[in-house]
Amino acid sequence: MSIDPIDPREASAAAVQLLDHVAAAERAGHRRLRAAAEHFHLPEDARIDDRTAARLDAVMRLTVDGIDHMVRDDAVRLLTVRGQTALAQGLRAAGSPFDRVVRAGLFRDPVLFGELFARVRLDAIAHGLPVMIDGAGEGPTMVARLAQSGDRLVAAAAVAVLAAQSRRGSVVEGIPATVELARPLLARLAWWVAAALRDMAGAGADIALLDAALAESVRRAIDPQSELVPLEVAAMRLAQAIEPQGDEVAPLLAEAIGDGRLVLFTALVARASGLGFERVRDLVIDPDGARLWVVLRALAVDRATIARIGFALAESEPARDIEGFADRIDIIMDVTPEAARIALAPMALDAEYHAAMLALGAGA
Repeated sequence: MSIDPIDPREASAAAVQLLDHVAAAERAGHRRLRAAAEHFHLPEDARIDDRTAARLDAVMRLTVDGIDHMVRDDAVRLLTVRGQTALAQGLRAAGSPFDRVVRAGLFRDPVLFGELFARVRLDAIAHGLPVMIDGAGEGPTMVARLAQSGDRLVAAAAVAVLAAQSRRGSVVEGIPATVELARPLLARLAWWVAAALRDMAGAGADIALLDAALAESVRRAIDPQSELVPLEVAAMRLAQAIEPQGDEVAPLLAEAIGDGRLVLFTALVARASGLGFERVRDLVIDPDGARLWVVLRALAVDRATIARIGFALAESEPARDIEGFADRIDIIMDVTPEAARIALAPMALDAEYHAAMLALGAGA
């Protein structure tokens, strides 16, 4: 005897809801299984530890929430001014768009994910660095000292770094802060958040009016004139203003690492080496460290400074092999600056070109 499927038109509202739930649960179960399989097959060195994952989740939520408030508040104001009170109330009452944009795959974008992941890693490492400032507590820190420089360009750039750091705060310390992004990433996030709010606001037949308000709010949010300067950009501008040359590089790197200014340390290495900030940041957050040491040798950084940097980074993260670094210091110093520059030449190429080279090499 066959059993005919239930015709939703003949079922009660509750039964229809149950059937819809079954279909949704089936899709959710498939997603979970696929995610579990992907995680299981990840190599050990590619897995994110629980602490980093929690910090990354916090940064993602912070970023989406900040953009949500910016776009939503402005759109609510616009709708209210235009006499669309019901639409404004519906938008104001809509829940957080975070879960929706995550499920839709926003943070699977490698550029956006890579930026936030690198910031979390750099922040965690900086937080774990030992204080190594000579005469600590007796004078201003590195950036505060530079803010008092007689060079107006250096002083202004240092003040901008202090302001950006104050806005950013620290994920490790749980300080609520603004996470600024470069305009292309900010725009991508803002449009996704607006699209999620559109779905959640229940505008019905008035959707075009909601679309107009949300679009205007996003365009205003990503207006270059209102964009805050991210800490990374401020640090690069300070490194450019300082423009370290020759023997000036090593003392500045030692002071930056001793002061816990890892973003500035990264910017100084990037400026001196001619590599992109993101490229150098990848080397700094890599527990292996080999590429960073070769970059420092290309800058002719001396043994004592490399040792100081290496031991500071090793102390900041248990995953770093401090004994292995000690054993390798002689080998690192055997690399001449000329040989190091030749080895690093591919890293100075266009980022997409270099990425393609790496992808082809990995697939060979």
